Amino acid sequence: MDQKTQVDVPQEQFLEAKLKKAFDEVSYSFEIILGEVRGDSKLVLAKQAVNQLQISLNQFENLLKEGGSTVDSYDSIKYLYREIEHPLSELRRYFMKEPSEILTDKAGVVYVNALKASFRRLMDIADEMDGGHSSIRRLRSSEGTRADIAGITDRAGVEG
Repeated sequence: MDQKTQVDVPQEQFLEAKLKKAFDEVSYSFEIILGEVRGDSKLVLAKQAVNQLQISLNQFENLLKEGGSTVDSYDSIKYLYREIEHPLSELRRYFMKEPSEILTDKAGVVYVNALKASFRRLMDIADEMDGGHSSIRRLRSSEGTRADIAGITDRAGVEG
């Protein structure tokens, strides 16, 4: 691509072309977490893996901000962040040996799998946005509190 073409690319499109990159460490983190819940790995690694999931969310949020958006700009993303918040918090408590709703290893696997499914949906949205063919539309202040998320609705589990 020549210099003139690079200049003509809108900043938002250029910055959002890397949204999925925020999730590069997610698969490995889930492997570590599942290994610990099943008793296959060391506790210290699982704590770091849970922290890495939060870091990935923070990176995604920062990349959205660089492109002029926020998590709240998209209903489907906002929904997934809320869906991720509770199981991530409970897993953090579980691995820190603090009181948690996760009382058994089997319950831990259920939490991990639910969290993993939400992350996958969020990663699918990021991939779609990176590809520039996203059916998710950004909220404008005049549109109220709902976004038109046709196409993402079914995959993200959001009722529009």
